[in-house]
Amino acid sequence: MAKDDPQTLCERLFSTFLGPLVVGGTMLPGKLFGGKGALSIGNHRQPSDVDLLSRSELTRVRVARKLAPIDTLDQAPSGNEWALAACLHDLVQSTHPGFDALFRRSGPKRILDVIEKTLERIPPPASVGDALSRHTWFSRMFELARTDIDLQWWTGSERFLGTEPPRRLTAWPELRRVSETRTPRPLMDLPSSGSAVDVQRFTMVTAAFLEKTPLTDLATVTRSAPVFLWTRESLALAATQGGRTMVGRALGLLSQRAVDTALGRATKQLFAAKAVRALFVAVDLLRDRALMAASARLVGKDEPEPLAIGPEQNDAAFAIGAGALVASHWIAQTGGGFNEAERRAILHVLAPAAQSAAAREVKALLG
Repeated sequence: MAKDDPQTLCERLFSTFLGPLVVGGTMLPGKLFGGKGALSIGNHRQPSDVDLLSRSELTRVRVARKLAPIDTLDQAPSGNEWALAACLHDLVQSTHPGFDALFRRSGPKRILDVIEKTLERIPPPASVGDALSRHTWFSRMFELARTDIDLQWWTGSERFLGTEPPRRLTAWPELRRVSETRTPRPLMDLPSSGSAVDVQRFTMVTAAFLEKTPLTDLATVTRSAPVFLWTRESLALAATQGGRTMVGRALGLLSQRAVDTALGRATKQLFAAKAVRALFVAVDLLRDRALMAASARLVGKDEPEPLAIGPEQNDAAFAIGAGALVASHWIAQTGGGFNEAERRAILHVLAPAAQSAAAREVKALLG
């Protein structure tokens, strides 16, 4: 059987999967791309659907402008972005209910093996701009969902996983007492919803995918799975001023308590591993978040509310306490670019969190 050429692969991947992922709409994942197919599309490959490409660009620019002052992006994916899109497509297909059958249950494992090896050949973002571009393609990956349908009628019932029931079963709904329940299954629920794929392995490969788009990793830090962990790629992004600014804006779009919990948990693990260089990066991000929270409380208020975190010794308290402690030291040593009145006001707001039990725990860990 002749293999599809790179342009054919590009057209299929964009029209059935990547384009709808970006702009919304029905996705129709199909034949696996595999490692060779994913890597063969390459740079400078543009799909012919000009309308979908244009709508994708507009959507991506809207995503990007929430994080950076940008008006244009490369319209078509880069070779690495095509490869990532193909990997995500195959990751979704590894959960196909058709594999949950005799003689086919080894299929998902083989698919995940290929995805892992393919991801190893995709380099991390070469710049902050590259990280932003990748994020604009994959920012909605955890919104991806399969719709399952439970159908009941007067003589029976049946479940359809990601497919529409035949019309003969939905005909004469009142006479046959037909009822239909549609249930969306988000990406991370797919392995446990009629699939033969190993849940833990699927989660690990999803985490490996996120390493290749670290801004997406950080912008979805509050997800339940895979649990956020600091990686070389996310640390490299947050280590730059531009990257940390984008990350801060992305985190600002989420539930702040959930963000503090996720960052606190991940940063605690860096302390436990005594990863000193990584800690400097993570703590700088927590410092910036504490300063943003304190500055926000100063706006239009003569007596701003202090940043208090209570007696709880949880991950969120750890993140807030660490950020407040480091921010207070930073302002005391450098001034932080604030005038004297601003410094006093910010230090006053930070003081309760910087002197909390969580902050004392951080101080002890820092030695």
